[in-house]
Amino acid sequence: MKIKRILVLVSVVVLGCLSTGCSGKKTSPSADGKVSFTLWHSYVGADQRSEFMTRRMEQFLAANPDITIEEQKIPRDQYQTRLKTQAAAGELPDAFIAWPNTPVREFAEAGLLGDINDLLARESAWKDSILPIALDEFTVNGKTYSVGLGISVTSIFFYNKALFEKYQVKVPETYEELKTAIEVFKQHNIIPIALGNKAKWPAQSSIFSIVANRVTGSQWLTDVLANKNGAAFTDKPFLDALGIMKELAELNAFNRDYNSIDDVQTRGYFYREEAAMMINGTWVLPDIVTNAPEGVKANIEMTTFPAISGGKGEPKSLSGVSSTGVVINAKVSPTQRAAIEKLIMFLTVDEAQKMYMEYTIPVSSKTAEPDLNRVDPVYAKLVTLMKAHPAMVTVYDSALNSEQTEIINNGLQGIMLGIQSPEEIAKQLAATIQ
Repeated sequence: MKIKRILVLVSVVVLGCLSTGCSGKKTSPSADGKVSFTLWHSYVGADQRSEFMTRRMEQFLAANPDITIEEQKIPRDQYQTRLKTQAAAGELPDAFIAWPNTPVREFAEAGLLGDINDLLARESAWKDSILPIALDEFTVNGKTYSVGLGISVTSIFFYNKALFEKYQVKVPETYEELKTAIEVFKQHNIIPIALGNKAKWPAQSSIFSIVANRVTGSQWLTDVLANKNGAAFTDKPFLDALGIMKELAELNAFNRDYNSIDDVQTRGYFYREEAAMMINGTWVLPDIVTNAPEGVKANIEMTTFPAISGGKGEPKSLSGVSSTGVVINAKVSPTQRAAIEKLIMFLTVDEAQKMYMEYTIPVSSKTAEPDLNRVDPVYAKLVTLMKAHPAMVTVYDSALNSEQTEIINNGLQGIMLGIQSPEEIAKQLAATIQ
């Protein structure tokens, strides 16, 4: 496949750079003892972390006048492409944000990153204050490369309490009850579930990841990707999970234009009370707080995706992943490493995490507790939900590589449109496992 060839080419160039020592422009300590480094991140524009990052970076530089940071803010839709290009050229910045699990593993296994194990050992109190997921998902072969700034929950089951009460619909606790709810809302010309899948990832990240886990359980995906215990993408439970996505589409569970509008546009259906439910992630919270009409906002409730009968997964879990974290280029000098480590801590200590809460972002700290009487009620409901269901299961595009993610995102759209079968997509995914 073309994508696979591109990835192989990038890997060859990167490994060539590693063996020949090629590198890009580097900053280094000056004669007066000051140190500078380059930092790339995507916390800019509409990203909910943009204002947090601006404020926190100003505080960091004020507290550390001996450090200069050459900061590049790159929009999310351009960021990863530019990063891969820089990696292929051997010109990665000194520090940059990386996504957890497979993305950070690819950088680490290519020898491009420096680990922070010594920092974690020295600062044990700080380490102990961090939720395990924010460390584990940046750990590769026993080495930890960053700390997630927060937690991203992808499968929150939002529903309009007033609409459920008006039409006497039970909040679904099982998949069968969800199908009943869908039928009732359709009878009253209410969109059952608002969805904007133009970018193709929302159906996978917010719906399929949790559906698949409900059916297959967590260990199955781990075994498939490791090619262990005979597990394969062509196994019946995975086909059943893909079949549920097909069934939901055939039931007309979503707005008719779900493949032509994006994740932001779809919220309008929910805000106008034209849709009763929305399965989405924590990234929508700032928008709900700011843009949802007060009357609607007061009726927004949250729960987990319904249980699926006969499934092997935890019936009430959420799907989620650590958010991005700052990683260190393996080629930096010792003084640059120390400065970047200082920044990593500064962005994740409790003081920073409490600031993070101001932007309704779930934090990666175990000890930075929000005052539920002072935060926005929508954020308080999320915190309560996460406390009730702390164990989060894998999000597919966090666990899969680039080629596999492309297959599942495109494949789900094809399945939901009725132009591809679950078996076809499963075979394509199975062909990527060696």
